[in-house]
Amino acid sequence: MLNYIQDLLIPPYRYSSRYLFIVTFLLLPISNYTKSLEAQTSMEEDNVVERVVALVGDSVILMTELDEYLLTLEASGWARPDDPNELLTVKTQVLDQLVNQQLILLEAIKDTTLTVSEVELEGRVQQEVDGQVRQFGTTNRFQDALAEQNMTVAQFREQRKNMIRRDLLQERYFAKSGTGDDGVIITEEEARAFFEENRSQIPQAPATILFENFILSPVANDESKAEALAEAERLLQLAMLGEQTFAEIATRFSDGPSAQNGGELGWIRHDGSMVPEFEEEAFKLSPGRVSSPVETEFGYHLILLERVRGGERRVRHILIEPDILESDIEAAEVRAQSFVEKLGSGEIPTDIVAVTPDTLDLALGQIAEISPEYAASMVTAQAGDIIGPIELTGPRMENSWGIAKIIEMKSGGSSEFEDVRELIEERLRSIRGAESLIEELRNRTFVEIRLLPTDSS
Repeated sequence: MLNYIQDLLIPPYRYSSRYLFIVTFLLLPISNYTKSLEAQTSMEEDNVVERVVALVGDSVILMTELDEYLLTLEASGWARPDDPNELLTVKTQVLDQLVNQQLILLEAIKDTTLTVSEVELEGRVQQEVDGQVRQFGTTNRFQDALAEQNMTVAQFREQRKNMIRRDLLQERYFAKSGTGDDGVIITEEEARAFFEENRSQIPQAPATILFENFILSPVANDESKAEALAEAERLLQLAMLGEQTFAEIATRFSDGPSAQNGGELGWIRHDGSMVPEFEEEAFKLSPGRVSSPVETEFGYHLILLERVRGGERRVRHILIEPDILESDIEAAEVRAQSFVEKLGSGEIPTDIVAVTPDTLDLALGQIAEISPEYAASMVTAQAGDIIGPIELTGPRMENSWGIAKIIEMKSGGSSEFEDVRELIEERLRSIRGAESLIEELRNRTFVEIRLLPTDSS
């Protein structure tokens, strides 16, 4: 329930006049985003002159940025007011938020301890691309939607990457600055007032399902693994000869998605973001050294450590995946069926495959987004039911089987104050801290607003 309510409080709402006018561009689907692009393109074709509407330190905010923000609001359902004075008020509020964002970004950029790794960025961008492909149904439809706005997938990825980097830097600056200080006391009256003023923004809590999720994937046979290891060792010798760079070898031979970038993974930390075997080896290497083949669940890796920066390592890698044969796929299906039978009889089927389940608590409506294959079966499921094995699709899920054991079904209903009290208090503490921080930044940073009364159209 708390996860659901937290999701409710994070998306963009227009809070009552006491609170900030918050909009989050990242949460808009591409269909809305392309509407904004279309309108912006129209403005550019009409030769709208760029005009500065605010100065923030040594940076500027342009009228086109303000207009794009408003277009983003419209794409998410906001209705532009007919009253010029009301529209000017909205523009002033939005510009104020753009100034606040820029103040935070400028400070975050100055702080060299705040970083966003390429691995994290690529992962988040890929999640967005995968989400858009699911929304449009196929990759081709997604590409067509972008093409209508004169964009390629590569351009979309780069644009999203820059925006995600910006937002993560801002988020980490807020976190480091302690804007959510637990020392700030929020009274019950304040929390209730916030709840009542924004109650209309909180829809009914959906029905949710708590379940254990098991994934069984084909396992390469010993012969395929031996061949993959031999190929990795051959490429290691090729790298040692020095006739080709590691990046060139990765581009030609790696099976990993980073092959097109010469195996580049960017800066990584020893924080569990990579599989354990990979991380351990990467942090043992000296700069310029290439590892021996490292076996992980994905195959065999050769790791090149390029640079060291504090607790970070800049690495490239080559991945050689063992071939999965038809017999391996058939064996996985047999294991999955046996797994279901033993799970149904109350056994812990560790003799079939060593697997640790994920315990998930999701709204029923989210199931289709995460696993379309589960959706139909879970709608009518009851506690204790076992669903599967279901053949999965999607990146790195080919020929894998999913099994779910239902723990609890929860009915939906209206969200009451006690359901959201803890998160409202947390949000109010964050707002107080953010307001205090922004006030401090405004006091020591030059800010000039150049919005005019004539900008009410």
